[in-house]
Amino acid sequence: MPKRSPKLYKEAQKYLVGGVNSPLRAFGPVGGDPLFVAKGQGSRIQDADGKWYIDYVGGYGPMILGHAHPKVISAIKKVLAGGTAFGTNMAGETELAKEISLAIPSIELLRLTNSGTEAVMGALKLAKALTKRTKVLKFKECYHGWSEQPYLEADYNDLASVRQLISKDVAAIIVEPVAGNIGVIPPAHGFLAGLRKIADENGSLLIFDEVITGFRVAYGGAQERFGVKADLTTLGKIIGGGLPVGAFGGRKDIMQLLAPAGSVYQAGTFSGNPVTVAAGLATLKILKNRKVYSELEEKTLALVEGTEFNFKRVGSMFSFVMNDYRGFFWKMIGRGVYFTPSDKEANFVSITHSARDVEETIRSVRGMG
Repeated sequence: MPKRSPKLYKEAQKYLVGGVNSPLRAFGPVGGDPLFVAKGQGSRIQDADGKWYIDYVGGYGPMILGHAHPKVISAIKKVLAGGTAFGTNMAGETELAKEISLAIPSIELLRLTNSGTEAVMGALKLAKALTKRTKVLKFKECYHGWSEQPYLEADYNDLASVRQLISKDVAAIIVEPVAGNIGVIPPAHGFLAGLRKIADENGSLLIFDEVITGFRVAYGGAQERFGVKADLTTLGKIIGGGLPVGAFGGRKDIMQLLAPAGSVYQAGTFSGNPVTVAAGLATLKILKNRKVYSELEEKTLALVEGTEFNFKRVGSMFSFVMNDYRGFFWKMIGRGVYFTPSDKEANFVSITHSARDVEETIRSVRGMG
């Protein structure tokens, strides 16, 4: 078990709320002292004691290329030499927006932000401004950032519950196309298409929260994988190449309501930050090779099937279904495998996870005893 992490956690609690900067990092669902990481390389992370782990958390999604990918690091270093923030426009912002729009055709115009939460806030503000309505319908336990919103909550994969709640006061239906924060629940057949129909009939916007699924389940995200287009899309994680980022975009007539083209105000000091943009562009250039996604599918399927546990999977994101997840988690830590410290969160496979990593993980899981 980690030795230095408990000491570092005790010190952190003196200065950081709860000793962390995001609640799950405190390891509440699995108990015990949280892990402190020193660095990462490829498919692995090293803790404060110097022990290496095969990492399936991947920063909770963004590290699809693995840690410290040489092309991403090179792009970051190149930009760093010229400065980190200017509060003005740079050509790289346009290039990144163009790549995203080409990948997800429903995004005709885009606005970069600094987090997925900001992206959701911007998308909902636009939806309310366009429709002149105040309510938003979401799905129970689905996560759309930590901002306070007056949500109506339906049951995921249950169109009947949506029809019961929908009204002419609903500005938008927002949905994770794959419910990534309740155990990686895929959309039932016809669910997303049904939401598209209900939104159209009610004059509401359909917003896909693709902060997790964007460039993860396919290069064009969930909209490519499932064939349903959203009016607005929120993004994050992968498009920043491992640095803080968010974005929202969609139909031109909606997005042009944003200032300075329109009157809906949204801004950010670090939005379109040159370092983040460089990392994001380097990442997307690698992911444009569609072979990446078929290989990720194969590796992830081999992993989850090889463990012989019940699992849920979409593309390269997965979760396990078991009674004693806490015990499983700590046994895996002892064997040098790092899964997410909550059975509700998604795990992720990166392009740097090798066949050897998968085999080693399977042996560790099967040898639990």
